[in-house]
Amino acid sequence: MPRTTLIPGIEKVDIPEPRQAIPYVHAYLRDRILDGTLQPGSKLSQVTLAQQLGVSRTPLREVVRLLQNEGLVTVEPNQRTRVAELDPEELDEVYGSRILLEVLGITLTIDRFDTQCRRTAQKQLKQMRACAKRGDIEGWIDVHAEFHRTLTAGAGATLQRQLRLHADQAARYIRIYQAREPRTWDAAGDREHAEILDALIERRLSDVTSGLAHHLARTALHVLADCAPGYEPRAVPQAVAMVDNNEAAWHATLAAVASA
Repeated sequence: MPRTTLIPGIEKVDIPEPRQAIPYVHAYLRDRILDGTLQPGSKLSQVTLAQQLGVSRTPLREVVRLLQNEGLVTVEPNQRTRVAELDPEELDEVYGSRILLEVLGITLTIDRFDTQCRRTAQKQLKQMRACAKRGDIEGWIDVHAEFHRTLTAGAGATLQRQLRLHADQAARYIRIYQAREPRTWDAAGDREHAEILDALIERRLSDVTSGLAHHLARTALHVLADCAPGYEPRAVPQAVAMVDNNEAAWHATLAAVASA
C-alpha cells in the first residue's frame, strides 16, 4: 500500500456536530490559505486532506467548491486541487475594488465616528505599533483588519461583507510584502493610519477619502512590484483617480512608491 504524504501544517478540525462540518472545515482551510500555511500552487490531495482534517470526502468536496468560488483554490480537469497561484491582475482588481468600497464605507462612517470609535481606533493603532516593534506580523495583520473595520463601522451589513472579503483576499498578498521588507513594512502604513484617523476625527472628508485611497494604493503597488515587477496596474490607478477626481494625484503616488 503506497505511503500517504501528509500536507504540512494541516491538523484535525474540532467539529462539535458532524453535520456542521462544512463551515468549520471551510473556515479552517480558508485561514490556512490566507496565512500562508498552504502555499500558492500547492497540490492538495482530497483523500489526504479528509484524513488529516478528520472528515469524510463528501463535506470536503463542498468546502473545495466554496474555496474555488472565492478564488482560493483551483480544480483541474483531472480533479486535482491546487492552492491558487498569486495573480497580479487579481491583486490589482481586488485593491481597485477595495479602494472604492472602503472609501464609500468611511464616508458612511464619518458622521457617526463618536468618542467610543475614536478610542477603539487609537487603541488599535497602539496595538499595531506594539506588534510591529516585536515583529509579530500575524498579530499586526489581525489588529490591522480590526482597525480598518473600525474606520468603516458606519457601513451596513452588505457593504461590510464585501469589505471583509476584499480585505481577506488582500491579506495573502500583504504577507509577501511584509516578509520581504521585515524592517520597513510598517513605517509608512503607521504614518498613514494616524493621518487618516486624525482626518476622520476632525471630519475632513476630502483628506479622509484621499488619504485612505492612496494608503491602499501604496500597499498594492509595493506588493505588485515584489510579485510581478513587469505588471502595469490598471484598476488601482483608475480607482484612485475616481476618488481624487485628479489623475495628477495618482502619478504623485506612483512616483513616491518608485522612489521608496
